[in-house]
This record gives sequence, structure tokens and C-alpha cells, in this order.
Amino acid sequence: MSTTFDCCACGACCCLGFDVLLTEAETERFEADPRLGKLTWLYRNSGGLTARFLRKDEPTGQCIALAGRLGAVRCTIYSERPNLCRVFEVGSPDCLEARAKTGLGP
Repeated sequence: MSTTFDCCACGACCCLGFDVLLTEAETERFEADPRLGKLTWLYRNSGGLTARFLRKDEPTGQCIALAGRLGAVRCTIYSERPNLCRVFEVGSPDCLEARAKTGLGP
């Protein structure tokens, strides 16, 4: 028996506090749209290296673009989400691990 997961409702991978790095093209796209830009933060080190990431809710570590509660969520930027979010494979070992860590089970 196979299990079907609905990543648009689950949200486990979005609740573990992963850093979602934006590519250069995504950074430009997010910075050009104020609604998307406010969902990011800029990392800059003393050597001049910069990188833009999706923000996380400080108390929970959950992605700031996630709305709702675990198991009944929606991504508010789903059609505009970064590539790292797009390539996270539903039902993969990483997915199952995220579900287990957040208490959703397999």
C-alpha cells in the first residue's frame, strides 16, 4: 500500500528551521517585489559576501511564508517559491524525516 502526501497541506519541511537560500535570479525577483522582499533577510559577512534567504519566524523557526498550523497549512508564495522549496521531494527520506520530527508520522 502506498501513501500519498499533500505537501501543500503538510508543511513539515517548512517548520524545521531550514535556511532557504535564494539563487541570484531569485534574489533579484524577490527584491523587485516588495511583497516578496519583506519575506527575506540579507546575510553579509565582513569579507563582502552576501546571500539572501527566506525569513523564519523567530520563536518557531517556521518559514515566514507558511500560513496555518502544521498539517493544515498553505504556502503563501507557492507559485513563487524558491527552487530549494520546489526540489524538495514529497515522500523522500528527507520528507519522511521532517514529518517524523514534527510529529506528523509517515
